[in-house]
Amino acid sequence: MMSERTRWFPAVPGSLPEIRDFVRELAGESGLRGDDARDVLLAVSEAADNAVRRAGASVVGVTWEPRDHAVLLTIEDDGVFGHGTGAVRALGLPLLFGVADEVQVRPGRPTWPGTVVRALVRVWSRAGVPDLPAPRSKVLLVDGDRLSGQALAVFLHTEGYEVSLVTTVAAAQEAIQSRPALAVVDLLTSHGEGTRFAVAARTSGVPVVAVSAIEPAAHVADAYLAKPAHPLRVLAAVRDLLSPDP
Repeated sequence: MMSERTRWFPAVPGSLPEIRDFVRELAGESGLRGDDARDVLLAVSEAADNAVRRAGASVVGVTWEPRDHAVLLTIEDDGVFGHGTGAVRALGLPLLFGVADEVQVRPGRPTWPGTVVRALVRVWSRAGVPDLPAPRSKVLLVDGDRLSGQALAVFLHTEGYEVSLVTTVAAAQEAIQSRPALAVVDLLTSHGEGTRFAVAARTSGVPVVAVSAIEPAAHVADAYLAKPAHPLRVLAAVRDLLSPDP
């Protein structure tokens, strides 16, 4: 079993790809595969993103500690919990709780800076259990921006989903007849008609992840992501709705 590893990064947005690369490298060295590797990457990405963007920190550290069928991740910084959080509610810790099995947070305060987040993610791929092919869930992606929509569609496809991309609400209304498992909807599609489509999709029993610069009313979607939404956050929202905790 590999030993504990720690690395420190400047708390700037440019460090986030380096942090993800560091975690991918450790996951590979540990023999993690498939969903296990993705869960670990999501857990670290979300905690590190909070530290970089919302804590006012100067440095962020990532510690990887292998356990028996688990990884204990520690993400710490020298900032203040919740610093700089705007009116738009971020997924933040709720997303992290949805990915990790156990989460502990020691929030930094103005009188005692330094936030520490520990997340335990249970993994099984190191145990030699073979990955079994699973049926691909159908995801309908509604985005009037074809280029960004294609990029997200490719990303979700590589993560194991069958994705149908449409760029108009009229096309979305036709595509919904095939009963996708979930719809990701940019609410500004077709000059704002995406909002109406999202409501209709939910009414017909299709969960909706809404992407918008303005937070919609509660009845519009099951999950909301502020635009622009990082593909990892879209993936986390999709997985949370399609595979909710019991």
